[in-house]
Amino acid sequence: MLDSDGSGEGERHGGSARFRAFHEGRLIARPAGGPAIRLAIVLAALAASLLVPSTAGAARSEFFGIVQGPTLDGQDIAGTPATGMTDGMDDARIRTTRFLLNWKWVQPTAGAFRWGATDKFIGGLAFKGIRSLPAVWGNPAWVFGGEARPPMDSTFAQNSWGNFLRALVARYGPTGSYWTTAYRQTYGASATPLPIQSWQIWNEPNLKKFYVPYPSPQNYAKLVKLSHSAIRSRDSKAQVVLAGMPGYGDVKAWDFLNTFYSQAGIKSYFDVVALHPYASDIAHVRLQIQKIREVMVNRADRATPLWLTELAWGSAPPDNFGINQGLAGQNRLLRDAYNMVLQNRTAWNVQRLFWYLWRDPRPAGGNACSFCGSAGFLRYDRTKKPAYYTFRSFTAETIRPQASISGGPAQGGFTKDTTPTFSFTSNEPGSTFVCRVDGGLFKPCSSPYTTPALPNGSHVFYVKAIDAPGNESQIVWRSFTVDTVAPPAPTITDTDPNSPANDNNPEVKGTAAAGTTVRLYKTAGCTGTPVGQRSAANFASPGITASVPDNTTTAFRARAVDAAGNVSACSGARYYVEDSTP
Repeated sequence: MLDSDGSGEGERHGGSARFRAFHEGRLIARPAGGPAIRLAIVLAALAASLLVPSTAGAARSEFFGIVQGPTLDGQDIAGTPATGMTDGMDDARIRTTRFLLNWKWVQPTAGAFRWGATDKFIGGLAFKGIRSLPAVWGNPAWVFGGEARPPMDSTFAQNSWGNFLRALVARYGPTGSYWTTAYRQTYGASATPLPIQSWQIWNEPNLKKFYVPYPSPQNYAKLVKLSHSAIRSRDSKAQVVLAGMPGYGDVKAWDFLNTFYSQAGIKSYFDVVALHPYASDIAHVRLQIQKIREVMVNRADRATPLWLTELAWGSAPPDNFGINQGLAGQNRLLRDAYNMVLQNRTAWNVQRLFWYLWRDPRPAGGNACSFCGSAGFLRYDRTKKPAYYTFRSFTAETIRPQASISGGPAQGGFTKDTTPTFSFTSNEPGSTFVCRVDGGLFKPCSSPYTTPALPNGSHVFYVKAIDAPGNESQIVWRSFTVDTVAPPAPTITDTDPNSPANDNNPEVKGTAAAGTTVRLYKTAGCTGTPVGQRSAANFASPGITASVPDNTTTAFRARAVDAAGNVSACSGARYYVEDSTP
């Protein structure tokens, strides 16, 4: 978890009492000066070092992300272009970064906003193709209660918080003023904006450190409602993300979330649930995700996505807490956790996965928890750990997935269903899909996919898979015909031999629409099981063989069934007399 200044101070909790024994410390050494000044100093070189535009890659994916605050610099993001080294976050194809955005950075006094430091940080990331996900939290000194107490105690505090959020969205949202003014001035007229689309409200409210009064799922629900109204007033499509919570916090995340859901109408005020499933092993990571999803499903909120906005193990020597695993253990657990999430991505509806953190803090800076000083992929001096290469094998692989259609109307087939359903798969776990029908636009979809209502006629269904790092498969497709019109009823014209006859197995003949299958019945209304069936061509000749008893008169009737399964009306009767009497 990040501190209020983005430095990484916080508590960590695992799956048993021993994990709740984590001590507090300090993640990085703090430069002198207030938070806004410190951020500006750290980032002063960032903008200048990032004036080399980001290179094009695979289709954009923001599934894999990094959590780290203003300690990031230009070399972290883009490597060292001047020396030909580009092995930064950009090279690892990281496309989103989460950080705590403390209110006091932007509005240290009630009267004015100071945008310079956050402009440099958010703009510097955007210029290298990395979108910001701010977790907005913390009261400034001029709001009662301290930074861990949400601004809900007075009308003044609530209005101030709402104004702050509206100002953030107005500056950094899709129509934000920053992208058309200061961003262009700093990075050039051709620089591509990356506006903020998602806003996380507060951080880890199931921990006493981050939320007072505690525990307060009811109070947090009020904060979410207030925040949603403010954010959506400036961006009607913005995603409101719930605060990430460690599963085994002071209150278990699933218990907190369950009470949160009980607040009237709350489901309409957020778009994403978030979790920080810290644990000593993969089994407890899985358990925490399952517990959260269980609450969501039981609360009729299965469709809402889950983001894992923090996850990590430290590379320090293994300890009694189980969150430090050594270099090899960190690497193994990262690989196993990411594979597990990708294998279950659809079932759990996980849409984002953030690792805490990119680079270790300064060794002498003190640590906020038992693993915070060694959870990075890079050591403080930027030498890479084994986990870096494993992480990059997930984020930067370039092999295209292979999509295949496994169900639905057959290629070139017919259906009478105006909303046919298709099933499809990818050979890469964790792939998502986009679909289209005929000349429509590709849109996100999942298997099974039911098309909109289609008119009679020929159609084509297209689908492609997109794996977690953003590689797109080739488009696969099926052409099919929707036909809801029943064929005309067949006509029985003759029997062979002609009636009457001493023959217990006559051939019943007639005419039917080409391409149909004719079903022959002995019952009025063509009910029950047919006595035989053949194609329309075979119905014409040699006919459909029927069995009749001696010395009986049988009324034959028929229906035609076309390739789409449409069934005609029952034909008129044709009588056959079996005469076995000498």
